[in-house]
Amino acid sequence: MIGPHIGHIPLWSFLGQTMLTRPGPLMRALAHQVDAGVADPLDRLHRLSSAVHAAVAYESGHTDVDTPAEVAMAAGWGVCQDHAHIFIGVARLLGMPARYVSGYLMMDDRIDQEAGHGWAEAHVDGLGWVGFDVSNAISPDARYVRVATGCDYREAAPVTGLCYGPGESALSVSVAVEQRLAEQ
Repeated sequence: MIGPHIGHIPLWSFLGQTMLTRPGPLMRALAHQVDAGVADPLDRLHRLSSAVHAAVAYESGHTDVDTPAEVAMAAGWGVCQDHAHIFIGVARLLGMPARYVSGYLMMDDRIDQEAGHGWAEAHVDGLGWVGFDVSNAISPDARYVRVATGCDYREAAPVTGLCYGPGESALSVSVAVEQRLAEQ
């Protein structure tokens, strides 16, 4: 749990769908399945996280940062941003504010990683923002490093840029996540 909603963006702005989170028929069916008979918002969100995890296998190489949630849902596979976008789109459909979080995850078995990580947060009255890492089927803990939040990946991308003028450009990223103890 991150805590109460603070900042300049009103909570209602996290209810609107984006091009990446907009639900289609599959996500609407998932919303109906998750919402059936579950009154507690937190229970509903955990049920949603489990349902997305079960419906969309983690498999890289099939989607990219511009893949809409409904497309990933239909394919049945995707990566962390796809899981987060599906979760966010359905949570919003159910009337719960939700946002995308980009950052890093400290892994137990390695320091060097292929990419950053993404997960979702939903706002629950009385609790505040609660994190859901659908890809790993857990809620974020102290191993997660938050970099940015937004309505979807595009608003929370950890690195963005603009090229101007002729020629070609390339971006290379190296990610290493480890805990450093403070020097005494």
